[in-house]
Amino acid sequence: MDSPLVLVIAAPLAVALLNLFLPIALRKAMTVIGIILGGVLVRGFFGAPPPSVALFGTTALSLDDLSFFSLAFIHIIGLIIFLFCLKGLDPGTERTFLVLYPLTLACANGTVLSSHGVGFLVFWGLSGLALYGFALLGQGESASATAKKTFILVGGSDVFLIMGLALAAMSSGWSLFDARIPLAGPAEALAFVFLLIAAFAKAGGFPLHTWVPDFSRDAPVESAAFLPASLDKLLGIYLLARMMGGYFEVGLFTRMIVVTLGALTVIVAVMMAMVQHNGRRLLGYHAVSQVGYMIMGVASGHALAFAGGLFHLLNNVLYKSNLFLALGSAEKRAGSHDLDELGGLAKAMPATFAMALVGALSISGLPPFNGFFSKWMIYQGLLEQAGGLAPAYAVWLLVCLIMAVFGSALTLASFMKFLHAVFLGRRPERFEGLREAPANQWLATGLLALLCVVFGLFAQAVPLRLFVFPAAREAGFEAFTYPGFYRPNLILTLFVIGFLAGLAVYLLTAKTRRDGAYIGGHVPSEAFRVTGTDFYKEITEMRPLATLYRQAENKAFDVYDLGSKATFGLSHLLQRAHAGQLQVYVLFILFGVLLFMILAG
Repeated sequence: MDSPLVLVIAAPLAVALLNLFLPIALRKAMTVIGIILGGVLVRGFFGAPPPSVALFGTTALSLDDLSFFSLAFIHIIGLIIFLFCLKGLDPGTERTFLVLYPLTLACANGTVLSSHGVGFLVFWGLSGLALYGFALLGQGESASATAKKTFILVGGSDVFLIMGLALAAMSSGWSLFDARIPLAGPAEALAFVFLLIAAFAKAGGFPLHTWVPDFSRDAPVESAAFLPASLDKLLGIYLLARMMGGYFEVGLFTRMIVVTLGALTVIVAVMMAMVQHNGRRLLGYHAVSQVGYMIMGVASGHALAFAGGLFHLLNNVLYKSNLFLALGSAEKRAGSHDLDELGGLAKAMPATFAMALVGALSISGLPPFNGFFSKWMIYQGLLEQAGGLAPAYAVWLLVCLIMAVFGSALTLASFMKFLHAVFLGRRPERFEGLREAPANQWLATGLLALLCVVFGLFAQAVPLRLFVFPAAREAGFEAFTYPGFYRPNLILTLFVIGFLAGLAVYLLTAKTRRDGAYIGGHVPSEAFRVTGTDFYKEITEMRPLATLYRQAENKAFDVYDLGSKATFGLSHLLQRAHAGQLQVYVLFILFGVLLFMILAG
């Protein structure tokens, strides 16, 4: 089969197999060639999608607007992040990393191109195994525990995916996403719930999100940017968009439940992010928080909000990868990703700081960056939808919207903390000789930052027109109106004018001098250095937040931890029931047979 669709999957898969035997330099070269080849093939799909691929008399692979949307950005982000990986990978795990990277791309491509349930399951499951492989590359003390947690949560959700697709196949067959399944009976409702669990676990939605911050902390920073920040979001929201965009006939109440879960994802994760002292965990929680906006938009049922949710997915891939990689550059130079140990790196790493600043402003939703545009679309769509609902539903939706807006404000606050803790403030003495990151690293973060600006200023001309709106129309959404007034170019012009005016006033009137800092007449030592995390300690002591934060630290809300305790508790109970006495076992058998006869009768 020489179809371009097969080649998009086969090219990175062949690279992964070759990389098992090649030296490091050739592995990197082959990976770049494989990604570029796939990108060229995808570029050729513009306006002329290739014919579908049949296997055993049924369609196995096909391409539509939503899968093209996902496929294009799998290759774009895959190439940019691998540019960062060309120099700076951990020598101890580099060989394995260069096998897992193209393998993951092949699995992601196969997932979004699969039009049959079996193929979808195979590629989805293999992508989960690749995620587990990346988690095993972690070097921290808790890396193995994190890999196990990731495997159980993400891999365990595959069981629900299998059951969900099997139940859905009873109504529509194994040909994926062609039929509209009404949620009329228990089988269809269970299929929807099971697929929702799989999508939430993959994307990192509440309450199945707890693997994301742990993976972000312990796995290599490149894989944190590549998977929970990018590809896993693409795959998880891809499945959710399929479900909400026509595969199921979803009623208003069900949509409101999913939107509420999205709002909870936003607020729970951003509240946890604000109090983190580990930079990677902070970014991990924000990777979760941003999923909430995507869920709210995609699940809303409103045209503008649905498109905004897809657009926010693209934007998140860009600025979240940018932030992970910028922190990774600082970490590789400073030797730590603990916010209490960093600070003042902007002077030594100005390019990395500038790129991180763009990413922070984008994720915080400040105009004219891309994060504002997609959030604005979601907010406007939800407001329009609330206007046409019954009062109870309208209030419900507005509460969710307020939670999302409040979460955006907290995002800005936590990234002020992030930037201050890593790049601003007083620099520790041990970092005096620090140098800028290698060119490949700041070039990768620079490309991502540039796309954040371009997608903000030219949103309607580039990403929305070429990728987002065609995918939304395919899901049945036609009318995309922009209520209110927002012109990103005008906003940028006003910002530039204001900045230049302020700079002119400063240069013409300001009289400053530089001096050292003194406390009680003495030059302060390292012990007196104020870190970016110090300003947020009060939050953890406020009532009732203090109790919630304390319980969160004890993993009282961690689904994985709660499930582990319940499982081990049940196993201990069963162990006690097995006393080793024959008459007890005979009683168990008789009870089981009696129960079976009752149920069968």
